[in-house]
Amino acid sequence: MESVENSKRRLEIAKNLGKNLRKLRKEKGFTREELAEKSNLSANYIYGLENGLYLPGCIALIDLSNSLNVTVTQLLDEYMYNKKNYFIEKFSHEIDNLSDHDLSLILNIIEFCTNKK
Repeated sequence: MESVENSKRRLEIAKNLGKNLRKLRKEKGFTREELAEKSNLSANYIYGLENGLYLPGCIALIDLSNSLNVTVTQLLDEYMYNKKNYFIEKFSHEIDNLSDHDLSLILNIIEFCTNKK
């Protein structure tokens, strides 16, 4: 039998995942129906996920992340890792879209911030 604490945690994770899923789906310009088709899930299931009614299984989570071209960590937010690791993974994902010049600027900013202390 699941403890009350675990039930609350599952509900919190489901709501957070749903919020992230809706945000990412809209950012990509997909309707629920389009995402459902891309991920081989039903639109009703996507609706339930976005509203925190369900927690997806591993395969559905992978299919959703692949369909949205994001990492599973982006869907689960802080529940996968601590915040520092979350930001590192998010940065590494975004780096692919940057020019060498932009990467150099970002490195300079990081070096400036770490040398301030």
